[in-house]
Amino acid sequence: MLRAVLIVSLLSLAPLASAETAVPVRVTSSSLQPLTEVVPVSGSVTTARVATLSAEVQGRVASLPVEEGQQVEQGALLLTLDDELAQRDLDGERAEVARLSSTLDDTRRRLGEARTLIERRSIAASEVRSLEAEVAQADAALAGARASLQRREAEVRRHRLVAPFSGVISRRLTELGEWVQPGTGVLELITLQQLRADLQVPQRYYARAEPGSQVELQFEGHPGERFTLPVTARIPLSSQQARTFLLRIELPEDIPGLIPGMSVRGDLLLDQQRQGVVVSRDALLRHADGRVAVWRVVNEEGQWRAREQQVEPGLAFDGLIELREGLQAGEQVVVEGNESLREGQLLNVLNREDD
Repeated sequence: MLRAVLIVSLLSLAPLASAETAVPVRVTSSSLQPLTEVVPVSGSVTTARVATLSAEVQGRVASLPVEEGQQVEQGALLLTLDDELAQRDLDGERAEVARLSSTLDDTRRRLGEARTLIERRSIAASEVRSLEAEVAQADAALAGARASLQRREAEVRRHRLVAPFSGVISRRLTELGEWVQPGTGVLELITLQQLRADLQVPQRYYARAEPGSQVELQFEGHPGERFTLPVTARIPLSSQQARTFLLRIELPEDIPGLIPGMSVRGDLLLDQQRQGVVVSRDALLRHADGRVAVWRVVNEEGQWRAREQQVEPGLAFDGLIELREGLQAGEQVVVEGNESLREGQLLNVLNREDD
């Protein structure tokens, strides 16, 4: 009797032992979307204005009131040369202008007196014409002296170097007491406004990267942040060794901490001008034998089951990947919990979407 009871008990437990456990998963649906090719690019932050400043005249550096890294405003004094001899020449020109101006005034006075006397017939007309010639000569001499004075004043001004625009002194190429020549760089000035990103792009993508193409940029000091900006210009300047060309992007001023020379990397987004079936890249499983597959979620007799589907991946962009073969738009695939699924396994879909 006891043996019969035990057999009945075991038979009653058999359905429980064979009950299938549903694996919890999360799913997403494939969709038809415009395709974008992502091209990794890298480069540097540059500035629109970089100037190597030099003196316009030769001379000894008398003062150099700026240091590397110092910010200066447009018109600020950056360097002066010893102008002692130029000042002496300038004083001589001023004295000559004063002398000739006095001579002209005296000649004009005598001409005025002569014209009064000629009306009384007290002086010959030839003397009046002679004085008129003297006035003209004195006037011309004064004009020449004033031109020489202006030239000397310009030479003295050229002993002073001022900032042509507001910026930062990036390099100091001379020191006090050094003798400099015109055209020899003495300071390098850069602006921290009008920054841009200069990126190297492989030549096979250059023709497709038109102005307006979008680039997602990442900068040091902004971890995890991506800035999507349009290509401003294509620069036909290539690196012959790497066979790359230059893309330029104007950077907005509201990105803090950017300085010229900082590295930048990003993704160039090239519109493929076509649509394709895409799915989250989390759905893909790559096998050791080279196969790439996804787990389709199929409703069979009211139950959700996993069915493996081999696919051919294509372009990857924005967390998605194109599937060239194997899947149609609107099919549900597993994106979480798909690492250890088996064919036909029962699924507990945690975020069920319409089949």
